[in-house]
Amino acid sequence: MLLDVTHSETGAAPGSPALPRTAVFVARARSAVNYITWIFNFVWTNPANERARLRAMIRLARFQARGRVLHKRTLVRLGDRSTLWADLHRWEASKVAYGNLPDYAEMNAWRQVIRPGDLFVDVGANVGSYSIWAGELGAEVIALEPAEDTFAVLEENVALNGYTVEMIRAAAGDTCGKARFTSGLDCVNRFDPSGRVETVVVTIDSIVGDRFVTGLKIDVEGFEMQVLRGCVSALSEHRIGLIQLEWNATSMTAVGADRRPIADFLGDYGYNLYRPDRDGTLFPLTNVDFGRDVFARPSRRRLLEDQEPAVASALSVDNPKETDTDPRPRSNS
Repeated sequence: MLLDVTHSETGAAPGSPALPRTAVFVARARSAVNYITWIFNFVWTNPANERARLRAMIRLARFQARGRVLHKRTLVRLGDRSTLWADLHRWEASKVAYGNLPDYAEMNAWRQVIRPGDLFVDVGANVGSYSIWAGELGAEVIALEPAEDTFAVLEENVALNGYTVEMIRAAAGDTCGKARFTSGLDCVNRFDPSGRVETVVVTIDSIVGDRFVTGLKIDVEGFEMQVLRGCVSALSEHRIGLIQLEWNATSMTAVGADRRPIADFLGDYGYNLYRPDRDGTLFPLTNVDFGRDVFARPSRRRLLEDQEPAVASALSVDNPKETDTDPRPRSNS
């Protein structure tokens, strides 16, 4: 998160005259306070820190001091035996410094699903926290990351741990080709017709072929539909056991839609939606309003007879609250 002052932060309209220094100072101070408050809240409320909150706060202070005073990165622990590089200007990496596991509920959900030898595809891998986590759990990983600077850090983190990770510098979409992309925006880089760089675009179907994908994580700043349309072959054959999807309001900016189209699209392919509790147990989603990440998995077992036992286990219904009714939840609106 940057502390640069924008017109929106100060209340001035774009193109308006420069603001007085006092207004700029106040805006920057307000931004800094909001930033610090948000980080402290993240550290304090992360279940990974609940038994050692004071120690977590000390770790936070050391990380911030090392980055701001010494301008150095920090090697941080992820999981039980993995590490990755974290610096202040990369949020996905910083989260690991603030809590292990950073996405506590979501990563615990994968802990319950992934077994050694499974295939995990990480779309929008960023610096690789999910790729490294899946690797620690024993998965073979395919990591897609289009941003050049972020991809370089991903390569470093994979090399640190030695897991089986195939890294592809590309974005995922509904067709193979090329597209304009933003750059220098850390974890919020995305498709943009006026983007400064051109990136390769692949489809999930094109990179996985006829293999079974135990896990697919999609973090693409609101462009999830394009990714899903690029894996309709795997979806129609229920060859994706579990999908994690970002479920915040970025889709409104990206494509001008809420998350209902995604719910309907996945429902048409027989996938139910869930959200994990803190321990990673998946519970049926009761509405499609914006919120924490959502998971999707096949709602019916009509294809299991043709699958190997390991595949059947990944697709099995382990939550007694799940039913075979219409998988598309109702909105509150």
